[in-house]
Amino acid sequence: MFKLERHTDISRKTSGLIVFLSLLLAFFVTGIIFYLLNVDVIQFYLIICNVFITPALLLQVVFRSIPIILASLGLVVAFRMGFWNIGAEGQIYMGMIAATGMVILHVFYGAIPASLMLVVMGAVSFLAGGAWCLVPASLKVRLGVNEVLTTLMLNYIAMLLVDYLVYGPWRDPEGWGFALSIPFPDYATLTFGGHPSMAGIIISIAVATLVYVLFKYTKLGFMLSVLGKSGEVAKYAGIPVGRVTLLGSLISGGIAGLGGLYVVSGMIGRLRPRISPGYGYTAIIVAMLAQLNPWLILPAGIFFGGLLTAGDALQSSLRLPFSVITVFQSIIFLCIILAEFFRRYRVVLKR
Repeated sequence: MFKLERHTDISRKTSGLIVFLSLLLAFFVTGIIFYLLNVDVIQFYLIICNVFITPALLLQVVFRSIPIILASLGLVVAFRMGFWNIGAEGQIYMGMIAATGMVILHVFYGAIPASLMLVVMGAVSFLAGGAWCLVPASLKVRLGVNEVLTTLMLNYIAMLLVDYLVYGPWRDPEGWGFALSIPFPDYATLTFGGHPSMAGIIISIAVATLVYVLFKYTKLGFMLSVLGKSGEVAKYAGIPVGRVTLLGSLISGGIAGLGGLYVVSGMIGRLRPRISPGYGYTAIIVAMLAQLNPWLILPAGIFFGGLLTAGDALQSSLRLPFSVITVFQSIIFLCIILAEFFRRYRVVLKR
């Protein structure tokens, strides 16, 4: 006979060891599955390792990990306050729309000075992503609507809104009929240090620092943490639950919106349909893997950026579809959930 007992206290070292073992389990299970499918497992793992030790590929890894890192940092704020934001993907798209809108206003109407373009694009991307997250947060505060459903549905609305814009009013008149916005001017692109990944790393470290300071040293961060532990305790302590929820949601969606700014301004240089391969959904796995620690988000995000980069190499070397990486990510997510179970409970033999 067995029974489950909740851990009263678990050290960081033990918690980290459980997460590390869950990653090893994910690699082991993935290897078995691919072996049964007649895939060269050793070659598969060598390709993944190669992207992290080859300088040129490592730069590409960092390049593709920045949107995941920024979206994950936004989810840290939401998850820590007990708001299950599944809408980082849609908030990324809204950040893209806002940044592209500023470029169009500048190019066609001269509304924004060239010297202020990046600052204005960053501000409106943050506000657009935050406003998109405020919609489900308001529904939860006012009507008690479950935020998991509303944030998820808003993802598809944002993606379809991008489709409408690039196929319609925002289509490049010189784009030969392709569904693309006008290209961004050089002064509206994130190319600090000669490569967008340099600017992305600077932005990611700055945002991670701000999130850490928010929860470590500010009154708002303390209220968000208390709210995440128990809504009833937060009410009893006199915390304005509704206002704090809305403010935390604004910050969460705003940081994800900055990820959208990086995609269009640093990676692509213009807006186009289905521009994100699922950065917002991958960010959920990264946030859980990092145990909602803003500093651990950085290496965890780079790891998943490496998986995306390895997916391209796997397609050319082993002739595997890119969905193989999605399978790998899904197994990692399941193992992380298993690790979370063992972090909270222990199995005890009952005599």
